[in-house]
Amino acid sequence: MAKIKALPIALAIASALTAASASAVEFHGYARAGLSTTSDGGEQTCYGNGANGHWTGRLGDECDTYVELGLAQEVYNRDGKVFKIEAMWATDIGNQGNDYQSLQRTDEGGEPWSEGDWAFRQFYATGKGVLGFAPEATIWAGKRYYQRKDIHWLDVFYLSNSGYGAGVEGLKVGPGQLSVAVTNFDMPERVEGDNAQGLGTIQNNKLDIRYSGIPLWAGANLELVGIYGFADLTDAQDDANYGDDDGYFVMAEVSHGLMGGFNKIVLQYGKDAMGHGAWANFGGTESLNRPWWDGQQETSWRFIDFGVIKLSADIEMGYSLVYQEAELYGDYDDLTKLSIVARPTYKWNDVMSTSIEVGYSDDEGYPWEGDYDQTKVMISQNWSAGKSFWARPQIRLYAGSFWGDAAEDRDDDGNVRFGAQVEAWW
Repeated sequence: MAKIKALPIALAIASALTAASASAVEFHGYARAGLSTTSDGGEQTCYGNGANGHWTGRLGDECDTYVELGLAQEVYNRDGKVFKIEAMWATDIGNQGNDYQSLQRTDEGGEPWSEGDWAFRQFYATGKGVLGFAPEATIWAGKRYYQRKDIHWLDVFYLSNSGYGAGVEGLKVGPGQLSVAVTNFDMPERVEGDNAQGLGTIQNNKLDIRYSGIPLWAGANLELVGIYGFADLTDAQDDANYGDDDGYFVMAEVSHGLMGGFNKIVLQYGKDAMGHGAWANFGGTESLNRPWWDGQQETSWRFIDFGVIKLSADIEMGYSLVYQEAELYGDYDDLTKLSIVARPTYKWNDVMSTSIEVGYSDDEGYPWEGDYDQTKVMISQNWSAGKSFWARPQIRLYAGSFWGDAAEDRDDDGNVRFGAQVEAWW
């Protein structure tokens, strides 16, 4: 009897498999890992991993092992309608000093080389060609990296409204393409004193509208982005005065060809609930119904110019200039940050190259952190899977030093570091 009841289910599964495409599973990801030492002995000091970014460049300044593993599958392809699913896991280990590294916290019984972190970063589905009025468009829902934009050698994502959401991409409207999405940023309770009533997580929604591919001149186009953040309080949260400050984040980006490569010019501004969007890494991620603390950014703006150009047949250079300012809640001076980085690379042949990364940053930071500047020079000998600036995997040997206030604070000023690292994406 059980077999008879299971028959309709089996037939439905077989029908779905027949409708699905025969495409193979896609395996893709990103990873980095390495080892290091210094002229003074011991592991190298790093000034930016993950959310911090590397404002004087990431070459020779990564002390973690980070791996993203993604799987994707086209599950349906018929009459121009295509459905696809994608999932991604990530692991980050801050200590690169041992063979076995568990995810158990040290204070929970883990060994000193534990403290790894695991995260489920993406699971979403897309459907292309399913809107009759716009067959060129793609709908999606789930958790994903949503049209992120970054400066790779800084590990800075100047636009990253990622997480849970749903939307439609690639609608042909006029000369460009329109994308609309709704995402959310859940925020834990940050109320103290009499209002700390344990009323739970606060949901902050974001409406994300982007219009891209606007032609400017030959080889150049403009993209406009607007994100509006607003709190969705429960009645109990509203009665407890949790706050429901709205805010917005806007961006304009011009992309154009330059010297055999590309250049991007970016201008961003954030206000109120999204006031730190043009200051922090992962711009556009957080929307706060109230500031985390007195001293949070109330407004911010950022200018970016970066690209990769060819200086000759055998020399490519990545470069970036970032300048940003922020006004704070409370009686604090404004913040400013300047970052200038260049990484020229000379290709000896199709697989071997030499890179020099020079970086400078100047921060007029929070009163409790003080002002500091930083200079870095790093050289690396590379072996890559191809001749391009972007060719990966890349196995590199590097050496170099940091100078400035931050290095002095860590007794690292002028200390020479040596290391080997692999960086890969596929």
